[in-house]
Amino acid sequence: MSRWSAPPPFLRAMRALGPIAAGAVLLSSCVGQPDADPQSGTGADGGVVDEEGAPGSTGSADPVATAPYHVSAEGIDLRFHINSLERYSDDMVVLTMSVTNDGDEATRVTDSLSEEGGQPSTPDGVSLIDTANEQRYMPLNRSDGETCHCSTWSGEESVEPGGRIETWVAFPAPPQDVEFVTVTTPVTPDFLDIPITDAESPDSSIADAPVAEPRVLGLRAFQDDVEGGTSRADSGDETTILLSSDVLFELNESALTPEADDILRQVAEEIDNASATTVEVDGYTDNTGSDAINDPLSEDRAASVEERLQELVTREGVGYEVAGHGSADPVGDNRTDEGREKNRRVTITFAK
Repeated sequence: MSRWSAPPPFLRAMRALGPIAAGAVLLSSCVGQPDADPQSGTGADGGVVDEEGAPGSTGSADPVATAPYHVSAEGIDLRFHINSLERYSDDMVVLTMSVTNDGDEATRVTDSLSEEGGQPSTPDGVSLIDTANEQRYMPLNRSDGETCHCSTWSGEESVEPGGRIETWVAFPAPPQDVEFVTVTTPVTPDFLDIPITDAESPDSSIADAPVAEPRVLGLRAFQDDVEGGTSRADSGDETTILLSSDVLFELNESALTPEADDILRQVAEEIDNASATTVEVDGYTDNTGSDAINDPLSEDRAASVEERLQELVTREGVGYEVAGHGSADPVGDNRTDEGREKNRRVTITFAK
């Protein structure tokens, strides 16, 4: 298997808004300092290394922070470690991480740190959060603009019991006065207050490599109501509300359920109190079935939501833009039930 599990609920919620999730952060969970050093792995090409640190990095063997990840039903028992976060230059910091297999069986970690739809066996799904300046730093890409400026453990995806994969990833450097950041990954709680230290001997092959334009995103406040089937993200001037299709509609139907009316009344009240003159309503499905079914279903569902909002919104001068996207732009893993549930959604976006 490749992506061996769904991320924790609060991280699934962050992903639920697709592109908006790139600027969203929910710092509701943390990880503590390690109780023990990580176990050494068996030396091999790729990312399986001993305690000297990741190839090409100056990372310490003693982790700064550690988070366990247990999936007993699948026999997965992993520990994720932040080994170091070092400032290589005014423009670059380098994070070193490791994944230790504490279980009794070999475990594949191909996509454990990669972005949804990103590069397998890389940490391109990891990000840095600077809460003081409300910025999220995404991994640097190499000059081709598509390849993560990071190490890969391709070819060594299976970690034996007691083994360890270690990796590094480069980021745009936060301002010099930023001493601590939060590190987020696709599968662990947030690592809070990770210190940025000065690299004693930066690897020139990392520091001097040509890279593409950095991606630094603004943060958005985020709230999630898992049981109610809604999620929302608020930026300075825009609100996006995600509604679960499983709450709004019966299976394969586009007629609204009675539960949907209560939810849409609350949304309509927000629109009434906002300044928006245009409300965007977008429908999405999971990848079950064909595009011939999913595309019109997603559009019909978005149209049903738009029609009901027109009835509920009382403020004059509000127009609507409706679109159905079928199974495009998934925000969850379509190989899992939970991921498909997240992908079945209608989003409503409007100016505050």
